[in-house]
Amino acid sequence: MLVCFLLFAGCDRKPAIESKAALPSLPVVAIEDVPAPATRTVRVERGQNLRSIGSMAYGHERFSGFVAVVNGISDPERVSEGAELKTPSLSMAFRDTGMDPAYQPIFNALAKACTDYYKTEPAYLSARQASGVERGNFPIPADVQAKLVACADAIDAGVASLSLVKPPHAAPKMAIGQFKQASEHIRELARGSIDGYGYDYDLVGQRFGLAFTNAMIWTRQGHR
Repeated sequence: MLVCFLLFAGCDRKPAIESKAALPSLPVVAIEDVPAPATRTVRVERGQNLRSIGSMAYGHERFSGFVAVVNGISDPERVSEGAELKTPSLSMAFRDTGMDPAYQPIFNALAKACTDYYKTEPAYLSARQASGVERGNFPIPADVQAKLVACADAIDAGVASLSLVKPPHAAPKMAIGQFKQASEHIRELARGSIDGYGYDYDLVGQRFGLAFTNAMIWTRQGHR
């Protein structure tokens, strides 16, 4: 924030000083660096819905909205058995939807942070269970902690970059808010914090799913 000091007559007038915190560095990630789901397309089977497909492809049922937007489905609750749905990597989904190339590096980094988190989550949960701690804090392994912190740092860098979006485009405020919360939850996990209900790490998936869904809607709406 620019803070201006107005000095009255009889005093020297000094220039205002603007102080800016250094922005986190955005990781350099290529589209191809983001792992794709095991299958690039899914044929809907009896009993399946977008929640189960979102969980299978991207790690959490809250990605149901993302799958819906990618596939042009207006009503996520009405998906026909036998329908073939696209489930590309997160980064390719944005590219193929027509994202402005200026924003692609940001979403490559955010997508990689998401897939890195899910790659790390099993080791985190294993260490958490092995600790025997049910609520409070457990001694999280240093390597797991470092990976979680790296994910949160990458998310914060992406959020900082998205916040700088200028007209004629508008910053995706809803997506930014969800990404921020995902980072906060991951940092809590990295501190070894356990809420005692198993809801804490689930919140990470919820925020990721909502963030990428809102970002995809933003992309389809011409970044406005």
